[in-house]
Amino acid sequence: YNMKIAISGASGFIGKRLSAFLELQGHQIVPLGRAMFRDNMSDQLIARLSQCEVVINLAGATINRRWTTEYKKELYNSRINVTRRLVQTINSLEQKPQLFISASAVGYYPTEGCHDDYSQERGEGFLSDLCCRWEAEAAKVHTDTRLVITRFGVVLSPDGGAFKELSRSLKLKMAVAIGPGNQYFPWIDIRDLNKAMLHVIKTTSIIGIINFVAPHQITQTELRDRMAWRYSSWFKLTVPSAVIRFFMGEASNFLTTGQCVIPATLEETGFEFSANDIDEFLADTTKWTVRKIDLSRYMGKWYEIARFENRFERNLTRVTAEYTLLSGNKIRVVNSGYLNGELNVSEGKAYVPDPDTPGKLKVAFFLWFYSDYYILELDEVNYNYVLIGSSNNNYLWILSRTPQLPDDVKKMLLYKAERRGYDISRLLWVKQSEE
Repeated sequence: YNMKIAISGASGFIGKRLSAFLELQGHQIVPLGRAMFRDNMSDQLIARLSQCEVVINLAGATINRRWTTEYKKELYNSRINVTRRLVQTINSLEQKPQLFISASAVGYYPTEGCHDDYSQERGEGFLSDLCCRWEAEAAKVHTDTRLVITRFGVVLSPDGGAFKELSRSLKLKMAVAIGPGNQYFPWIDIRDLNKAMLHVIKTTSIIGIINFVAPHQITQTELRDRMAWRYSSWFKLTVPSAVIRFFMGEASNFLTTGQCVIPATLEETGFEFSANDIDEFLADTTKWTVRKIDLSRYMGKWYEIARFENRFERNLTRVTAEYTLLSGNKIRVVNSGYLNGELNVSEGKAYVPDPDTPGKLKVAFFLWFYSDYYILELDEVNYNYVLIGSSNNNYLWILSRTPQLPDDVKKMLLYKAERRGYDISRLLWVKQSEE
């Protein structure tokens, strides 16, 4: 059944994607922003949590920056204090949530050996201590509420986060590993994290510690080599640990060391990973398009159902696109939309540069400045809907032959977009009526 799910850290990298995913499953998200944890907001926090069956705690400042003494306090306060306030509020409720999921990290474990959800050993250093104290606060929740502590590996998403940093050098045809290179790199695909959260919610037998990592363990060097193969890099380099320490200080430890972590509970409870190994994840970081298209059938008028907001269409409503096939397989493009009741029209041109990849078009609205127009998904039977993206993740559109699109088709297209790494929480649903 559909539930109300409160999420602290809902505006963060993981929180935005998890919120969008859970909403697609029909659940209602109750975001808990930073302001909700101020001393004078206790009544509001109680009111919000009292409505919810599930509370997910994702709050916490990023660890990916230099750990000064002041920033260590921020790392501590953003995790321990928020968790403490959540637990105190849950415990004060007469009708408590059924489930409290509190995030942690695999940095809890030692760097030696391999560790599953049942491992009792903990590592040394600031990050392990932080995870330990973070989890200890979560463990104070009342026994009437099921407690699950999720230890995350590095969360990878094709549209940003850690993978964006890892892939910067690939634009220069260079694949890079962080020294020494033989350290483990525990990771999880963001889409598997979202699915695993839903799995935890549905599987009431899951209690306590659960590792959120992919089943296949890799090292930094193996990660570099797989990225080099996938992206056809010319060079493979390893950045010495000393260089990372120079720039990051103590924070470099979480990059230059790593843990071998096994997702035993997820596997034992029947969870199916979308990306079991790094090759499966990397395969989804490239944009694949439709293999065939009848341009004559594609022509005509399309209604814009949803889009990533962009400067060309900012604040436009009742947006349509009309395509006309010209000689030489060139296409005239006329985009129309209303701004404050006035019609705005832009005319451009498009073409297919490579007949072997007919789903990859180029479009321009000003001189010869062409942009990607990738037809990612298409109703190949009736040509009633289409999902359009680009070589990067900056543009996304859902178009339909009618002003409305059935909910099941929307859900399918959103799933397809998310599989390609698009942050579907950014989608703006376009108003197609005057009211």
